[in-house]
Amino acid sequence: MVNTADTGPGGEIARLLEQANQQRLNDAFDAARLSCHDVFARDPANASAMCLLGVCDLESGAIEAGRAWLDKAEAANPSLPQLHLYRSIQWEMLGEIDHALASATEATRLAPDLFDAWGRLGDLAGRAGEFATAAMALQRALEAGPVHPARPQIALRLAGACIEMSDVAGTRRALEIAEQGGLDRHPDVLRLRTALARQSGDWTAMEALAERWVAAAPGEDEALSAHAMALGQLGYYARAARIYRPVAEADPQIADNWAALGRLVLGARDIAAAEALFDKALALDPDNAEAAFGLARVNTFLGRFEKAEALCRQVLEIDPGHLEAYGQLCEVSSGRLSDDELAALQTSLDQTGLAADRQAIGLFALGDALHQRKQPRDAFQAWSRANATKKVQHGHAISGGYDRTAQAALTDSLMAMFAAPVEAAALPEIKIARPIFIVGMPRSGTTLIEAAIAAHDEVTAGGELSAMPFILEEFLAWARRTGWTGGEIPVMQRMAWRTRYFSQHAELGLDQAQWVTDKQPSNFLAVGLIRQLFPDAPVIHIRRRPVETAFSIFRRNFSRQWPFAHDLDDIAHYYAQQARLCAHWEAVMGRRYTTLQYEALVADFEARLRYVIARTGLGWSRKCLDFHLQDRSVMTFSSVQVREPASTRHLNSTAPYGAELGDFDARIGALGIDPQTGAWLGEAATDAAAGQAPDGKRGLGSIFGNLFGGAARSE
Repeated sequence: MVNTADTGPGGEIARLLEQANQQRLNDAFDAARLSCHDVFARDPANASAMCLLGVCDLESGAIEAGRAWLDKAEAANPSLPQLHLYRSIQWEMLGEIDHALASATEATRLAPDLFDAWGRLGDLAGRAGEFATAAMALQRALEAGPVHPARPQIALRLAGACIEMSDVAGTRRALEIAEQGGLDRHPDVLRLRTALARQSGDWTAMEALAERWVAAAPGEDEALSAHAMALGQLGYYARAARIYRPVAEADPQIADNWAALGRLVLGARDIAAAEALFDKALALDPDNAEAAFGLARVNTFLGRFEKAEALCRQVLEIDPGHLEAYGQLCEVSSGRLSDDELAALQTSLDQTGLAADRQAIGLFALGDALHQRKQPRDAFQAWSRANATKKVQHGHAISGGYDRTAQAALTDSLMAMFAAPVEAAALPEIKIARPIFIVGMPRSGTTLIEAAIAAHDEVTAGGELSAMPFILEEFLAWARRTGWTGGEIPVMQRMAWRTRYFSQHAELGLDQAQWVTDKQPSNFLAVGLIRQLFPDAPVIHIRRRPVETAFSIFRRNFSRQWPFAHDLDDIAHYYAQQARLCAHWEAVMGRRYTTLQYEALVADFEARLRYVIARTGLGWSRKCLDFHLQDRSVMTFSSVQVREPASTRHLNSTAPYGAELGDFDARIGALGIDPQTGAWLGEAATDAAAGQAPDGKRGLGSIFGNLFGGAARSE
C-alpha cells in the first residue's frame, strides 16, 4: 500500500521523481535509475518512474529497453503526459517522425500547460519543416514557462521558425527574449540577426553582425559567407573575396563555392580572374548555372554580346527558372526573347512562393521583352509591378524607403554648409592619380561621357566608385558631432578622407594611372566636400531631359541604395533636389565645375566633347571620339549602349509611353524644373519641391542608411 504522505506535491515520491529528472537532464543516468527504484520501493506501479527509466534508456542508446519501460508505463497509466512526451523521443530515434509528432501533440493535449511538451512539439515540427506548427507550439511553450530556465533556447528556436515563414516581426520579438535570457552572443542569434539584416537590405548592419558571428563561430563557412556577402553589397569586393576564398579552398570540389568567389572577384573588377574562377566551377560541374551566368556577365562587360547571349541561354537550359539570366539575356539582346522563352519567363513568374527580389528581376525582364515587341501598355505594367515589389521591399527595410522630407533637408543642409567657395589650405603633394568626377542622375549619360574621356591615353576609367558616398556619410556625422557649419575643414581631417578615397584606387589597381574617372552619380551630393579634398579636380555634371531620365530609371532594377527609383513621383522629387543642389554648385564652385546637357552632347558630339575635355585640363585626343571601339570593360546598365557611337537615337524613347507617363512634364515643372532640360528654374517652386511623402516625418539623421547604407551603385 502506498503511503498517501508520499504522493502529494511535497511528498517523498514527488521529491524523488524531481531528483531523478534532474539527474537525467544532467546525463547522470545511473543515479536517475537509482532514484526511480527508490520510488518503486514506495510505489511499485509508479508510471512516472517507469517513464523516467524509459527515457534514461532511450537517451543512453538502449531503444528497446526504453520502449519496454514505456510500454509498462502505458499499461499503468495511458493518460500520463510524460509517457507521450517520451514516446515522441522513442519514435524520433526510430525515424518515425509522424508518430513522434503525434505523440508530442497528445502530450500537449493532456497537459496544455506543460512547457516541455510544447517545446518538444515545436522542435519536432521545425525539423519536419512544419514551421507554422513549430512557431505555434514554441510560442505556447513560452507562455507556459515564463520563468523556465530553457525559455531563451525555446525563444531562439521560435525565431528560427518565424524567419522561415518570413515573419520578421515575430523573429525580432523572439530574438529579444533570447537575448534578454543571455544568448545575445550565441552564434544562432547572430545568424538570425544577420539574416534579418540581409532581408531588409541593411548591409552595414549585416556586415557588423556577420563579423560578430564569425568571432563567435570561428571558421564557420556560413558565417564567413555572410560576412563576405555583406562586404560585397557594400562595395568592398576585394576584401569580401579574401574572406570567402578559404571557404572555397576548404572543399575545392564544390563548384558553387568557386562560382560565388568568382562573383565577388568580378565585383572587384578583376575580370580575368573572375572568368578563370567561373571556368573552374564549370570544369567541376558543367551544369553549374551560377558559373555559366557569371561568364555571361563577364562577356557582357567585355562587349562580347553574342557569346553572352549564348551563355544566358545555356543557363536557362540548366535552370529554366533562373530569372537573372532572363534579365541579362534581355540586356544583351535588347529584349529579344523567343515565344518559348517569353512563355517560360511568365511561367517562372507565376510560381507560388517566389521571393520578392527574384520576382522583381523577372518582371523587369518581362517588361523589356514586351517593350521590344512594341507592347508599351503591357511593358509598362510589368515594370510597374516590378517597382511595386521593390517598394514593398524598401518599406520593410530597416533603413526604410525614400523619404522626401529628409532628402530636401539634406539638400538644404549641404547648401548651407557650402554656401560659398572656400580656398582651403593646400594639402601635401603626393604622387596620385588625379580624379575626374562625373555626377548627375542615374541614366543621364554619365557612362557615355566617362567612356569618351577614358578613351584618352592619359585617363583610366574608374566607373562607379563607392568611396565618396561613404566619406560623405562620415563627413555629415563629423559635422553633427563637432558642430561644424561651414568654412575650411581642418587639414588633418581632409587628409584622412582623401587618403580613404585613394585607398580604393589602390584596391582596384588604379593608383598608377595619371587620371581616373569616378562616375558615381550620387557624388553630386558631395561636390562641396570634393572641392575641399581635391581643389583641382574637375567635376562634370551631366543633365538629361527629366522624363527620359525618369523613364530609364523606372525600367531598371536598381539596388536598395537608390530607394527613390521605384516610383515616378519619387524620381521626380529626387531629380528636383539634385537639380536644385547642382544649380547651387554651379553658382559657387567656379571653373572646375562644368554642366553638360546630354541632348546637346549627342547632337554635336565632337564640339561638346572638345569643350568638356578642355575644361578638365586634358589635351584633345581623337581617340575620345572613337570611345566605342575601345577594348575595355563597362560594368553598368549602359554596357551595351556604350559600345555604340554617340547618336540621337535614344532622345525620345518615351514617345510610345505617353499615356502611361501622363503629365510627368507638368509634375516635374511644378517642382521647379525645366521639363526640357532638367535645369533648376529658381526658388519659386521650393515649397512644392520640399513636399513630404505620406510617411515621411524623419529628420536629417535618419537618411544615411537610405543614401549611404552601402555603396551607391546604379545596378
